[in-house]
Amino acid sequence: MLVASLDPVTKRGYLFSIMRDTYVKIPEYGMNRINSAITHGPNTAMKTVSDLLGIPIQYYVYTDFQGFIELVDSIGGVDFYVEKDMHYTSKADNHEYDIDLKQGQQHLDGKTALQYVRFRHDALSDYSRTERQRNFLTAVANKMISTTSLLKLPSILEKINPYIDTNLTINDMWKLANLGYSSKMTASEQIPPMSLLVEKSVGGAEVLGIKSEEELKAYVQEVFNRTDDTSVDEQNSGDDSNSKTNGSNSAPKIKNEAADTSSGP
Repeated sequence: MLVASLDPVTKRGYLFSIMRDTYVKIPEYGMNRINSAITHGPNTAMKTVSDLLGIPIQYYVYTDFQGFIELVDSIGGVDFYVEKDMHYTSKADNHEYDIDLKQGQQHLDGKTALQYVRFRHDALSDYSRTERQRNFLTAVANKMISTTSLLKLPSILEKINPYIDTNLTINDMWKLANLGYSSKMTASEQIPPMSLLVEKSVGGAEVLGIKSEEELKAYVQEVFNRTDDTSVDEQNSGDDSNSKTNGSNSAPKIKNEAADTSSGP
């Protein structure tokens, strides 16, 4: 589950990835992991995330694995540094989504990119996976801005449209696209941040608690109000691997990989 925010005045972009096991109040449905909010519909998911972060969520884009594959393939794939060997197999899905990547700089198409952003079979599990997802989506955005003009956007939307559900109108998409092309990624953050995260057990299940919801909302505002004008790309300029980010308003959106709410990688 990802939240993107674009500020039309400062032309800054922000990306937050919400840990899927974050234990929150889901309006009208009680306490549960946040990844279950989407099962009650997009409006409930938007309200849940809005309450958690203390910011209004106007739009949602809901997609599955195939939509992600089509997006990456529609821009010709992405050159990206895979920071380590990644291997995972599962009989549960008839090996359709097995992961087998080698360390090094390589060109990721839709299927191999999906393997990269799904992998969590390491010591940091979902913590490292959410960071990889933010890093890769930043690379996708940069590829689109640097090599794909706005005139090509309709053909990209046509390819991914069958695989997404959204409340964005075509006019909304054009406005956000124009803003996105003139903006830069300023921050990329995990929610909740490690300083406010507490691992706990509820009914015998492991979940992620939040030490203080008010402090979490203040943290989100602090991210928006940072005066450092260094973009995420500039922060990573000393590391050509694109494998790290430094930490890390008018149209926040929520994105959710539908099929990735299971217990698999």
